[in-house]
Amino acid sequence: MKIAVIGANGNLGARVTKQALDRGHAVKGFLHSVRTPDARAEFVVKSLFDITREDIADCDVLISAYGSGFHADPKLNLQAFLQYKELCDNSDRHLIAIGGAGSLYTDETHSTYCYETPEHPDFLREISRNIKLGIDELKKTTAMNWTVVCPSSFFDPEGPLTGNYEIGTEGHLLFNEAGESRVTYNDLACAMVDIAEAGSCRQLQITVLTRQVPS
Repeated sequence: MKIAVIGANGNLGARVTKQALDRGHAVKGFLHSVRTPDARAEFVVKSLFDITREDIADCDVLISAYGSGFHADPKLNLQAFLQYKELCDNSDRHLIAIGGAGSLYTDETHSTYCYETPEHPDFLREISRNIKLGIDELKKTTAMNWTVVCPSSFFDPEGPLTGNYEIGTEGHLLFNEAGESRVTYNDLACAMVDIAEAGSCRQLQITVLTRQVPS
């Protein structure tokens, strides 16, 4: 299988790239700079908004680790999802895109989005709202294979690859036995590649939880 990875030299994208390569998949990574995470992959210096359908014509899966950053226009996050539609609509390609915990509901009542709560960081509020609007656009499609993978509330950059993760498909946060909504970068990358291999979770916004992080 050939996997295109957007943001392949970022914190999440580099982990996705390594895990895909370690499993024997071909990877075409799209980067902002010439710094490459893994010499085994093919790399193209091109931003998300410059990628064309022709660039990924030979790829079975498109995994996006795109994030606008905290200081950019939050609307870029909505525009990212519109670009995914341009790249993958009316094709067999499976889009697997990173979302955000703020775009999930707080609990199973589905009455409040996380970004609407007082506890949600102000600097993330508009980013999360625009991600939610972007996911709404994907939900309108009828001829597109897509999965949006949202981290838990605490997206742990230092935690290990445990492989002991849980996927939630109901659109709200999950919590482990310790009462934490937490996922490691490594486990989330593992889940994204697992989903690519299985062709699962299509037309779903999901979340990923690390069940237990070793102390």
